[in-house]
Amino acid sequence: MLVIGELWTPLTLLAFMAAAEAASAQLTLSNVTGLDPTLLAGKTCQGSFDTGAGRAESEGALQLRFAVNGAMLTANVWRRFGSNAQNRAAYAITQPGPPFSVSGFQNLGLVRDLTVTNNIIQYVDGPGDRVVLYYDAGWLWGQSDPRGEHNPYMTLTANVRMR
Repeated sequence: MLVIGELWTPLTLLAFMAAAEAASAQLTLSNVTGLDPTLLAGKTCQGSFDTGAGRAESEGALQLRFAVNGAMLTANVWRRFGSNAQNRAAYAITQPGPPFSVSGFQNLGLVRDLTVTNNIIQYVDGPGDRVVLYYDAGWLWGQSDPRGEHNPYMTLTANVRMR
């Protein structure tokens, strides 16, 4: 019994040290500060948007897929305009399960100038829209400006769920 106890103590200490080292080995990315990058890296975020402007291109659905490339966080964007896409996405993100299909969506490609500071995610998408998103407990919400500049009247992008 004493032998088992003597072996158990060093094994327990070794396991504890390995767990502590793994927990402290946090992913560090050059364009992410103040937020754990593992909250975004490898995540697919989908949702709906509606600016209230009443035009076909003012509402729809989108998908962001975050990834790590070297020491940088990257993101790819897909988008589809129209009330049908917006309604389907708004419903789908309330349901459990895998992400919804983006067949028929326009692939806007990799975003440019992606930065994450605390809970604020900023980038410029393929068409040149400047986007500002806010991370909040597994959801992203924010704004985009098709002119590519800061504007208090930026269009609202809502209900983007991370999966």
